[in-house]
Amino acid sequence: KSGSAGMPRPMSYAVFCLIKPLYPDVISFVVKELCPYYGKTAGRASQVNWTPEWHKHPEAIKRFTALWCRFEKLRIQEPDTYLETFYRLHADYHMDRIMKPDGVFADCKKADTPLIPLTTSQPSKDE
Repeated sequence: KSGSAGMPRPMSYAVFCLIKPLYPDVISFVVKELCPYYGKTAGRASQVNWTPEWHKHPEAIKRFTALWCRFEKLRIQEPDTYLETFYRLHADYHMDRIMKPDGVFADCKKADTPLIPLTTSQPSKDE
């Protein structure tokens, strides 16, 4: 079926939920799919921004959940090329954002400190 302008409709969430995922949850996905492919050598361990406590960081959980959903969807929609598409367009981008020198885990090399949310004030009704 096609959507507007003849573009194929994306797989609906309801249909996506009916398909048995390869990984039952985001934790399994990170541990079994991402960690082995973004590993580090002993010589580079001090240069890689990662923490075994990744699941305590809300931004990491959000990004990993988005990656898990994209992985499972691509696996069904593009069975022949999903890994290349997933890693090139999605995983490499997000893992770079998570692990870059000033990324989510930047301070975790010395001490694991989960993300401290940005503060905000309640806007007045006049704004």
